[in-house]
Amino acid sequence: MVLLLGAKEVNDRFKKKLPVPIPMEIIVVIISTGVSAGLSLEKSYDVNVVGKIPTGFQPPDLPDVNLFSAVFVDAVAIAVVGFSMTISMAKIFALKHGYAVSGNQELIALGLCNSVGSFFQTFAVTCSMSRSLVQESTGGNTQIAGLLSSFMVLLVILVIGSLFEPLPQTALAAIVMVNLKGMFKQFADIPHLWRTSKLELAIWVVSFVASVSLGLDYGLLVAVAFAIITVIYRTQSSQYRILGQVPNTDVYCDIEEYEEVKEYPGIKIFQANTSLYFANSDLYVTALRKKTGIDPGAILIAKKKAQKRRAKVMKKSANNERRAVLKLTNDIEMAVKHELMNDDPALDSGHVKNGSADRNLHNSTSEELEYFMSPVINTHSVILDFTPVNFIDSVGAKTLKSIIKEYKEIGVDILISGCNGVVVRDLTRLNFFDTSIGRDLLFHSIHDAVLHCWCRASSLALASSEEQVLSSDTPSQI
Repeated sequence: MVLLLGAKEVNDRFKKKLPVPIPMEIIVVIISTGVSAGLSLEKSYDVNVVGKIPTGFQPPDLPDVNLFSAVFVDAVAIAVVGFSMTISMAKIFALKHGYAVSGNQELIALGLCNSVGSFFQTFAVTCSMSRSLVQESTGGNTQIAGLLSSFMVLLVILVIGSLFEPLPQTALAAIVMVNLKGMFKQFADIPHLWRTSKLELAIWVVSFVASVSLGLDYGLLVAVAFAIITVIYRTQSSQYRILGQVPNTDVYCDIEEYEEVKEYPGIKIFQANTSLYFANSDLYVTALRKKTGIDPGAILIAKKKAQKRRAKVMKKSANNERRAVLKLTNDIEMAVKHELMNDDPALDSGHVKNGSADRNLHNSTSEELEYFMSPVINTHSVILDFTPVNFIDSVGAKTLKSIIKEYKEIGVDILISGCNGVVVRDLTRLNFFDTSIGRDLLFHSIHDAVLHCWCRASSLALASSEEQVLSSDTPSQI
């Protein structure tokens, strides 16, 4: 290990001056084999050596079909683990040397190798981390390096395999450990991940612990499942914000992060940095109500309650007035009014009390209506920014329909801006658009939707003012 680490340092420091890297791995193998053979380490000191190396190839034969049912599950796990290891190593080297990797090409290569090798009873073909790192560290960059390595392995299998039988296994272990130094360096990522992303650190720790304790196949499955759970968690903990306009621009930013941003009067712009689907549709609706300050359900319930109370008050007041009118009509003279008050003080006082109570109830009902309806009066349009939305499912489409319907009942229009083509196709496929919901609520950008709301609000205000002027004029003035 000392020789290998020293040679790596020399190769790294003087790689521009050295014509070829020092092949210390081959040197270590030759020296270790010679020392072991000369001193008979296996017989004298019970040193574990490579031992018998079979020579030649087995004749090709068809795979045993009866074994398929017994090895199918393991074969799937081996295929997943093998491809994951291959593509991971390929991406590491591609990032280091600046080239691109095609996953389809790697799958085709692995499939062909395993299909052809199955007729020769070979081991499952995949990437070897140790041999790949050894080859890369010795300067191999092209297919020629793999061809030469294959030729050397073929030479060992056919001819010189017996010469390496005295090779101590400790020498091979040292070569593997030293070339896995880069893999062990990944432990240095833990402090960095702790500072930057604790969620990614959790994935790293779960993958490492599961692979060590359960094995590489089950550990990989656990890691993939945990990564999927973290993706769902991120969609569940997305950020929701109200946007405002940067003055004199068509740029809209979060009003809580930027001081200069201004909201348009009567218009709320809501944005969620996630797609809308079954897992977060309820959270989307809750955040919309909270951020805009408009809860259609609560407003409608309060309105109905206030209307019922007002109807009771009006009915009670009408009954009291009817009783008083009936008693007054029995008297002709004006003095009967005083007699009524003197003869039936309970009725009169009750009438006064009921009248005052009716007025209080009427006032409280009006105040309650005004309180619950004030958000609706101040806001006439809500714009949903769908720029971050990448897809929408059937549950999301139904949720969006219910949002539009609920807000329409309290006089608030819902508009959608920034829909990409994929989302529009999803909405069309899910039968989102119908007679009540047309495509006219879609806008290319937030600014287009804001201008539409502003123009419509101005025209409605102008029409309302004209009606008030016409209703206030007398026929003679007209």
